[in-house]
Amino acid sequence: MKITIIGSGNIGSSLSYGLILRELAHEIVMIDINEELLIAKELELSQSIAAFNLDIKLVCTQDYAHTKNSDIVIFSAGFTRKEGQSREELLKLNSDILLTCAKEIKKFNPDPLFIILTNPVDLLLNILYQSNLFSSKKIIAMAGVLDNARFKYELAKKLNVKMPSIDTKLIGFHNDDMVLVKSHTRINGKNIDEYLNEEEFEDLENEVKTGGAKVIKYLKTSAYLAPSSACIRMIESIRSGEFLPMSIILDGKFGIKNKAFGMMARLSLEGVVEIMDIELSTKEKQKLELSLLKHHYRE
Repeated sequence: MKITIIGSGNIGSSLSYGLILRELAHEIVMIDINEELLIAKELELSQSIAAFNLDIKLVCTQDYAHTKNSDIVIFSAGFTRKEGQSREELLKLNSDILLTCAKEIKKFNPDPLFIILTNPVDLLLNILYQSNLFSSKKIIAMAGVLDNARFKYELAKKLNVKMPSIDTKLIGFHNDDMVLVKSHTRINGKNIDEYLNEEEFEDLENEVKTGGAKVIKYLKTSAYLAPSSACIRMIESIRSGEFLPMSIILDGKFGIKNKAFGMMARLSLEGVVEIMDIELSTKEKQKLELSLLKHHYRE
């Protein structure tokens, strides 16, 4: 695969390094406006490729012509969230950057699989959809895989169990209104109710929802290793056919039409190929409806 990454900061660099380690692309193109940063990243990453003795082409450039015939384009440019700043406050800062970059990509790539990592991912995905630049099924945003990883991490830590024994699912927005699907959460095949009572689960839910804020508090910038790993997991799922949570443009599911929302879905290079049909509990449906009302997805 040929993969283009827009933005060579912490996330873009981590993504490139992860793609190299997992040998997921035969060519990686990194785009950025900072020429010196590009030079540094090309040196570092090219030397990493040499250290592993791999046959991977790396191009770090400001010229979008090098992105031609990309199978996947990943948008990780823009401003990161600062401590105390909401994801919504980032929208004005990052929407113009997204559309400018997407229009440049369109000149050389008619309809690639386009993945957004920059926050606020759901709102930016809506903006990209409204631009009509690419097919709705081929524009997605990474958030759910990261939130689900935080869900699994908190469960493993709390219950002292191995992560591979945990099966978690979630849907919804990449913010405090995400819906952790408790009714479909399993540990060693058993329902989570056998391990946690309602109050304990709500405490854990809060830890998951504040996972990103905790990183910002101590690192003084947004998380980048875990988000990059989550995106790489999505790319790997193209081969495995695995269902993963991701923000996609819905066409009627849960009464949501032509807007971004997190669902369990399967990917191919042609975009979203299947959405998992999840039966929610009464309480989960209530949480879902409240989140949709809050985000004006319901009249």
